[in-house]
Amino acid sequence: MEEEKFSLSGTFQKGKEYVDTQIKLLQLKALAKGSRIAGSLVLDVTKVVFTLFIIFFCSLALGFFLGELLGSNALGFLLTGVIFFILLLLIRAFEPKLENIFMNLTIRKLASKWDGEEDDDIVEEKVNANVNEEFTENK
Repeated sequence: MEEEKFSLSGTFQKGKEYVDTQIKLLQLKALAKGSRIAGSLVLDVTKVVFTLFIIFFCSLALGFFLGELLGSNALGFLLTGVIFFILLLLIRAFEPKLENIFMNLTIRKLASKWDGEEDDDIVEEKVNANVNEEFTENK
């Protein structure tokens, strides 16, 4: 049996391959986490748009309903506008507390998406596949 001799160039080459693999791993992890956050963001924006449609149509219905009760559509829509104005004033009054609540919710949601376990499994499978391919190529 022939013993392998220590080679500085071989060690340097293996070190370079290790660094390249670590860079690829970081890129894959960042891609997985970024795409998960982007997907969540798209879904959240879609939910907000649909919620705005619901509020809009419910406001129209409320305006017409109050208009029938008051005998004038104009008064019904005016009263609906007053209700929204009162809601706006309440939001303005509790703005700092509401801001903290929404900020904490956002941070928790992004942190949960960033620390997702299933993304790590996918990345590890891809990295293991890449390492196995490189290993079989270098044999």
